[in-house]
Amino acid sequence: MADSEISRTLPAITRRIKDADDDAPKNLPNRIDRRNLLPVAGRMLGTRIAELDGRRESGPTPVRELWPRWYAYHHHCLRAALLRKRLASDMLAAAGALPISELNTVGDDGAVAIRSSASLHRIAQLNVGAGQAELNERQKRWKEADQRLGYSAVAALEQELAEQTGVLGRVMLIAPVSSVIEVAAKLHCLIVTHDPVLKLEDAPWPELRRMLKDLIRITGTKSPKASAQTAEDAVETDHDVSP
Repeated sequence: MADSEISRTLPAITRRIKDADDDAPKNLPNRIDRRNLLPVAGRMLGTRIAELDGRRESGPTPVRELWPRWYAYHHHCLRAALLRKRLASDMLAAAGALPISELNTVGDDGAVAIRSSASLHRIAQLNVGAGQAELNERQKRWKEADQRLGYSAVAALEQELAEQTGVLGRVMLIAPVSSVIEVAAKLHCLIVTHDPVLKLEDAPWPELRRMLKDLIRITGTKSPKASAQTAEDAVETDHDVSP
């Protein structure tokens, strides 16, 4: 039943990401492409970020703390979306129709979709009595199905998770970094947010995907300390370059 699935989904929202070492690849795959780029990046980042020094001074929350929270919310949101889509099909099968009534307007070959009694009464020249009865019946069946399946609860949960994911993502993109790993985490978040199926071909998206792949290769084969040192060396070298 959907009620039991919802009860299992809700507690999961409050749990932190499971230890990333459980799912982390022992070695990076020989080939990283569109099919595995984001999952591989997520597993690698989970492992590497967990290995970073957790100490920090007062100030803005760093990426190494924000990314695990964002990634957890992202996955919970995906699960909620899948459950909502399945329940939508179950709702339609149980209720027999959407909770709307389509009525033809006078002198018009088209139809008007009515989703509430208020909408019904705002539209002139309609057979309000017949339309109201049909609308009431459909809404009643939909409400009864919703009470059994819990569709509205899952839809509200999905919206809440999506909003929280978006807030965490926006905060992370302006958060301070101190290592190449955290730069990779920012780029991963950016691509997941705006190009989740890796289909955008306009610049700079192909280039950003290649950059993420490069960062995966670098951070996946180096220790966190080495990656942090690489970032520091790059900054120092940039400062030493003569104009």
